[in-house]
Amino acid sequence: MKDFLKSLAFRILVLAAAFMVGMMIYAASTDQTATLPEKVGGFVLTPLQSAAAAVTDGIHDFFGLFGGSGALREENARLQEELDRLRQQQVELEELRRQNATYREYLELKERHPDYRFADARVIAMDPAENYYDFTLNAGTLAGVAAGDPVITPQGLVGVVYEVGPTYSKARTLLDPRAPVSVYVSRTRDNGITASQPALALEGLLRVARLDRTAGAAAGDYLLTFGSGTYPAGLMVGEITEVYAESDGLSLSATVRPFADIPHLADVFVILDFEGD
Repeated sequence: MKDFLKSLAFRILVLAAAFMVGMMIYAASTDQTATLPEKVGGFVLTPLQSAAAAVTDGIHDFFGLFGGSGALREENARLQEELDRLRQQQVELEELRRQNATYREYLELKERHPDYRFADARVIAMDPAENYYDFTLNAGTLAGVAAGDPVITPQGLVGVVYEVGPTYSKARTLLDPRAPVSVYVSRTRDNGITASQPALALEGLLRVARLDRTAGAAAGDYLLTFGSGTYPAGLMVGEITEVYAESDGLSLSATVRPFADIPHLADVFVILDFEGD
């Protein structure tokens, strides 16, 4: 016992008791209306009450936040639904614009070529294994499309259909050497034939061969279809960008940029019938 009375723990306990007594005396002196037990109880309980109130407030805030999260989720869901609706309206608006542009182009083509019968179609795939931008259309035999039908845009010739199913067709472009086209130079009337090359096709260009070496064809001249059964005469093909002599010295070749934007096709027309077909 003597050892405890001399220990540091005992001294600390005495100091704490003295501090508590002092605080109670101070509280009693500052509040003249309360009794001594009330003052003492208030001194002891007030810190405990404050701590309890803080815990209670924290719990209230937590459950308030948890309850509010449901409203937040509902608001987020509503906003997401509105965003989805606006996106769908945008898609529908763009589709209407595309259809209007297609119908306008169709009417213009019909005015220029009243003997043509068309089927409008969309490019739904391009052959990834080819370097010539060959493509698949969403129109087939049910729309009247047949193998050998020319494919065009309002700007000019694109290529020719080579395979058809009920609801699809596949076409080769001008850039494909397997789809040669007889053409002529509009200014000089010199004849040639398309004979594209892979390197040129990657740039969206094609080659025209067998131009007469005495031909006056030059850069800037236009090429049109000669008309050979598969293609009607006078379809716009492209513009010559370069003319050069062949190695045999007997003919000329030319590099041509097609009028149709073949690497970026979207909407096209298939010529089903034309005068002289």
